Amino acid sequence: MPIKKKITKLIWRICGTSHLEKQQHQLRQEMEKISRTQWELYQATRFHDSIVDSPWLKYKSFSLGGWAADYGLMYTIFRTLNAMKPMNILEFGLGQTSKMIHQYAKYFNANAITCEHDKNWVEFFTNSKDGDYPVNVQLMNLRTIQYKGYDTLTYEDCSNVFSNQRFDLVLVDGPFGSSHFSRSQIIDLAKSNLSQHFCIIIDDFERPGEQETMEEVQNILKTNNTPFCRRVYSAEKQHMLICSPNLEFLTTM
Repeated sequence: MPIKKKITKLIWRICGTSHLEKQQHQLRQEMEKISRTQWELYQATRFHDSIVDSPWLKYKSFSLGGWAADYGLMYTIFRTLNAMKPMNILEFGLGQTSKMIHQYAKYFNANAITCEHDKNWVEFFTNSKDGDYPVNVQLMNLRTIQYKGYDTLTYEDCSNVFSNQRFDLVLVDGPFGSSHFSRSQIIDLAKSNLSQHFCIIIDDFERPGEQETMEEVQNILKTNNTPFCRRVYSAEKQHMLICSPNLEFLTTM
């Protein structure tokens, strides 16, 4: 067979294989999307069933999805608050989860702080929310830092702002994601700002940046000889929960 014909045949074979692989990849993506949607619907049902008789979650109107939390995250947070009864809560990122956390804080007289960088968003959120519960917001600037050679967007000076505080529940849903070590402020806080009995929840765990960050958090806990349990929950998106062993039931919800 002439060399030109051999090359032409090889090219057609490669192109045909590539096309088939592309179709298979697209099919896998569609199936994964359908699966995520089914899980989100399932979690929505569980969430609505769980909160219906809640004495402390009086205002139950939430706008979920898109950039906001999904039903899976809301369900996990509600169950965690209800079962763990935390008294010192730190949240990064003002949004739909804040409506739940600060209603809880008011009802149980707990301390809850939400960190946010956008003053206009804080004003809009405060004026448009349902209910008369207070939302305790700590305005903080955003800053790009270097962590292990990569740029990552974080809240400025967290270690100093919260230097004398220990939190039993930390929710990480801000700032905007970074390609590497996303939302890295939790790395420093994990060193000395966690209570003996603690829970950390980070949203958007399907992203590599958040995965890298939580790997660092786990390494810090191991270095400090702090035992922990972990679980990755899935719905439309993924979120990861790390907690002290006495709260292991939070990984079985």
